[in-house]
Amino acid sequence: MIVGNTNTNTITIIQSYKLSSINSIMRSFKQFENILTEATPTGAEYESIIAVGYNQGKPPYNSSKAKDSGAFSTASKFLPKNSEKPYNDTAYKLGRAMRSMTSGKMTQYGGKSPSVSPLWNKITGKSVDTAKTDVMTTERISLKKKGGSQLMSGGKAESIATLTAALEMVGENKKISSIINKIDKGFKRVMLDGNKTDFIAKKDNFAKMKPSEYKAKADEFLKVDEMHQKLNKMISPLLEKDADLKQSIVYIATTGYKKFPNGSNGIANRLIEFDPNKGIITHNIKTGSPSKMSSSIKNMASATTFYCGFKTSKKNPYSTLRTRTSKFEEDNPTLNGLIIETLMKDLNMNYQSLLTEGYAFFTEENIIEGLLDKAAEKLKSLGRSIKNWFSNIVSKIIEGATKVFDKIVSLGKRAFEMLFNFLGLEMINASVRISGIAGTFANK
Repeated sequence: MIVGNTNTNTITIIQSYKLSSINSIMRSFKQFENILTEATPTGAEYESIIAVGYNQGKPPYNSSKAKDSGAFSTASKFLPKNSEKPYNDTAYKLGRAMRSMTSGKMTQYGGKSPSVSPLWNKITGKSVDTAKTDVMTTERISLKKKGGSQLMSGGKAESIATLTAALEMVGENKKISSIINKIDKGFKRVMLDGNKTDFIAKKDNFAKMKPSEYKAKADEFLKVDEMHQKLNKMISPLLEKDADLKQSIVYIATTGYKKFPNGSNGIANRLIEFDPNKGIITHNIKTGSPSKMSSSIKNMASATTFYCGFKTSKKNPYSTLRTRTSKFEEDNPTLNGLIIETLMKDLNMNYQSLLTEGYAFFTEENIIEGLLDKAAEKLKSLGRSIKNWFSNIVSKIIEGATKVFDKIVSLGKRAFEMLFNFLGLEMINASVRISGIAGTFANK
């Protein structure tokens, strides 16, 4: 399905018609050119901003009042003395919200790599790993920025360690043991001089590959993806039936329990999700103990699904065990999401049908490609024009995007951050790259 599809795929449709209406989308983007070069905080920088706001209260912020000098040093470029600057407001609002939930001085812990447990060391070969705790008060808090944060996205060793640790919590389970064995034997890294999206589109270096070389690499992708789908059919039903095992996996993925030794500061006991655009806390989850998990963790586990798929990287994509949690789904719209929603509505599909047909386990680009293939098949059987249909779909996408732009404009100085999220923008060496199918539209 990923490569070698005999149907007309996404890239072919878009490149064939190059509809002038796509330019309407990009004309709307032009109004934001003056803000695209403005820096947006990384996750670690947001941790620092929150720590400063929590410790110092109202702006202006300065080093003499800093209770965590490292956090202030990191955040200072986003917190000028002018209190009207947007991140001063973010620091103040999120700091105030956090003070209503916890107490004590806040220090930034994110980015530290404490020693792992003997179990983790044996399976992964690592002696240290990134802590789950991002900031420390009287509690150890894991912070997540609102916008589709995943609880888990681990490669082979990390996935096996997580599942093995969960088995220790609930007792031996032969079915999950067989899944661990399949992950151990089946998870692969595809050696690729570039990323998977460019390979599928035959861009850059991949356009110069000999047909035999391209087919061999495509067959390798297909073989691994078939393994992913077989595992997905095993994992989802099993975890839906075994609530205790599912809760244990979610608990470990959230806290780092069993990843780090008992008493380690790397183990988080609270998960807080924040919305930087609104300056509010959107989720505040106390984890409870391993023997008495909180109702919040159990509810989060019930809303979480697990699936196997490629981790798209700049080079050498690799197999991962990943999660989707409806409580942490992207609330802000994205262009890829808008395209998917528009296509699904046109095909009279819902998300359950996506799951049933296997699309839900694909990347956004592959979901869109699959939906367009499905539409092309349907139109062909009805004898209808693909060109006219596609023109209509693009018009609907433009209409939806216009509504989003109106919302973005209303954010004023914070507009560029939501725009980045909407387009899937990535800053690379001072230039802008737009990822996924959204990039295909934009690059026209």
